[in-house]
Amino acid sequence: MVKDVITVTESTPLKDVTKMFIEKRITGAPVVNAEGKLVGVISETDIIRKTNNIGAWSPSTTGQVMTKPAVTVAPNETLQRVCEMMYNRRIHRVVVAEGAQIKGILTTMDILRAIATNLKGGDDTFESR
Repeated sequence: MVKDVITVTESTPLKDVTKMFIEKRITGAPVVNAEGKLVGVISETDIIRKTNNIGAWSPSTTGQVMTKPAVTVAPNETLQRVCEMMYNRRIHRVVVAEGAQIKGILTTMDILRAIATNLKGGDDTFESR
């Protein structure tokens, strides 16, 4: 889980979000409203899917293309449950939150790192913690 979460607002221009994704080497971020409340998640996929219609409506802000509501989990949620949620909803990140406070973000890469860390000596077993 990444604890130092970068967020964007609903009014953040998409050009700024794409630039930030490249500079920070991230593929998504939680979206908050003017009051700081979590309202959604923006990802590279959201941007690509919703801005590629040439000649059609062209969105310009995060709020116009974000996925809402954001999928959240509690800090004490099991990794297995998080994996099931991500698989069933076909998503690549969940926001870890305690009430309205964002505690972190958990991505498919974080899960792959956890699995790789727990694999022993090249065999196909997984040692759970």
